[in-house]
Amino acid sequence: MNLRLRKYEPDDLVKVRDFIVRTQSLLRQPNSWGIDRWEFVPFCQETKNGTLEQWLNRIGIWEHENGEIVAVACDDGDAYFLLDTWEPGDTLMQEMFEYAENHLLFSEPGRRFTRNALAIPARMKGLECIAASRGYVREPQEDIMLSMELDQHYDVILPLGFVIKDGHEVDDRKKAMGHIRAFDYEGTDKAKATMLHYGNIRNAPDYRAELDLFILNPAGEVVSFCGLWYDEVNHIAILEPVGTHIDYRRRGLGKAVIYEGLNRLRSLGVREVYVGSGQPFYRSIGLQKEYPLHRWIRHL
Repeated sequence: MNLRLRKYEPDDLVKVRDFIVRTQSLLRQPNSWGIDRWEFVPFCQETKNGTLEQWLNRIGIWEHENGEIVAVACDDGDAYFLLDTWEPGDTLMQEMFEYAENHLLFSEPGRRFTRNALAIPARMKGLECIAASRGYVREPQEDIMLSMELDQHYDVILPLGFVIKDGHEVDDRKKAMGHIRAFDYEGTDKAKATMLHYGNIRNAPDYRAELDLFILNPAGEVVSFCGLWYDEVNHIAILEPVGTHIDYRRRGLGKAVIYEGLNRLRSLGVREVYVGSGQPFYRSIGLQKEYPLHRWIRHL
């Protein structure tokens, strides 16, 4: 079938989500994005930044004549190609590069490289070859996704007076303040926007309040949190977002809230969990298997 390129339309939210789920089924691992990022970016990040419409307008979708999606190009700082095969056709790949260069990769006066990088999964050698032929250079820096199989019960240990609550029990303002303090931007304009819009994540199709977990200190403040996105088709889940108040780190709180989440996931039949980070903390609590994405910058 012939492929057509089109812009994002309102009905595509769930349609692309289903494509990402199908991609996981076909590749047996994440490609570039999971359902967590596809939903967190528009419902939380872009909404609170006031840039949702611009972000949606930059998305490109390739589909068959029957409407079946075969590829998506989008961005979150860097540009990403979402594909359901490790070996896409050459014509499609060239079209996706042209789209990214026109809509997702931006240059600035006086710079020798594009401002944003193109993130390519390590197994997509065809994309890497085309990137090199079009003047891209692979950076030493890479993005890492880690995973672990859920094959045991995880002990949840909390300091005295601290409790774990879920999204049914914690209001949106407390959640927002927990995020602000975990990422240290209290008192900024960004913090004001977070307080106003953080609760919008509840509207995401795959948000589940029982998998939105928080640790509260004796004063009732959110000091650590972990969101979990459940892909019930593939029996996997993704951690996003995860954070701990800067004054409460190295006390086992991040480990405890994640382990509570892993136990809840196991009860749902989840077999494997992923996180879009290669931080040593995640390795220390059991996430070890690596899925790298290489970052490519284009010469101007």
